[in-house]
Amino acid sequence: MERETGSRREAVRQAAALWVVRLDDAACSAADRAAFEAWRADSHEHEAAFEREAAAWARLARLRAMRPSAERPDRDLLAPERRPVLSRLVLSRLGQSTWARGMAAAAVLALSVAGVTTFGGGTAYATAIGERRVVVLSDNSRIELNTDSKVVVRYRRGVREVRLVRGEAVFEAASDARPFVVRANDAVLQADGVSELAVRLRGDGASVTVKKGAVALDPEPAEPKDELRLKAGVAAVYNSTGSRSRAISDGEIDRVLAWRQGAIALNGQSLEQAAAEFNRYNRRQVRIVDPSIANLRLAGYFQTTEPHSFVDAVTSAFPVKAAEDADGDIRLSRKG
Repeated sequence: MERETGSRREAVRQAAALWVVRLDDAACSAADRAAFEAWRADSHEHEAAFEREAAAWARLARLRAMRPSAERPDRDLLAPERRPVLSRLVLSRLGQSTWARGMAAAAVLALSVAGVTTFGGGTAYATAIGERRVVVLSDNSRIELNTDSKVVVRYRRGVREVRLVRGEAVFEAASDARPFVVRANDAVLQADGVSELAVRLRGDGASVTVKKGAVALDPEPAEPKDELRLKAGVAAVYNSTGSRSRAISDGEIDRVLAWRQGAIALNGQSLEQAAAEFNRYNRRQVRIVDPSIANLRLAGYFQTTEPHSFVDAVTSAFPVKAAEDADGDIRLSRKG
């Protein structure tokens, strides 16, 4: 059984490695990219394997080209996770040709464009509007980025630190002797052992939902004060005026994290709030031009990238009409 499991994992890893190169090929067609998206969406294992192989090439690029003159590189950040295997996979499948070596180099360049950037001893990962991605770190911790989000990862001085620069992410801290710290605006969140927490930036603060484990929250680490301990099943909101927490149900946690399945879960939110949520995922915006309908309350599950389905549901349930403007945005107003 263990041998079968190992063989399956190796097959997944090899497939992920080949996708890294194939996607950068100028001959890669729309059908190829659609096939990749279907493969990646098939399971978290596929998604994580692809991120690992992509990160391996990014690491090689940093060692070979981006940090050639560093006298004392960051040992934790640049320490090899394992011997890279993508090179021998590519060479065995594609041969020792100049084209194959060029493809490997092109794959590294493509990663920088696709949302992985290295600078100042840290590595930044980002998503575009409507995109989600999974990042697996060298200690097997996992970061899942929502739409239009960015994190910077720095492992140094015995601390695993991730800064949420914008947007929203789920952090799954793996077991390790080093603390796992998330910085979001002025807050410092430290995971207690194996933990899973979701953080979303809001204005001058953020919201935190703990799904597993426990987290210490200190909104103002520069000032001596008692930190707030958040256990699994607890959500907190903090900003410049303070913080507050409350217990939440498993159902509410699932709604908060529905975006991981590409969904928006509404449970009594206003039309104005719902429109703002859809606008996070789409360049085509939903605009409420009639304030009298802004407070209509909604419930249901909708696909993040299908605002038209959402609008159809709203116009069917309420006296609301929709029209597209010259920019393609959807404008909502009251009928009559």
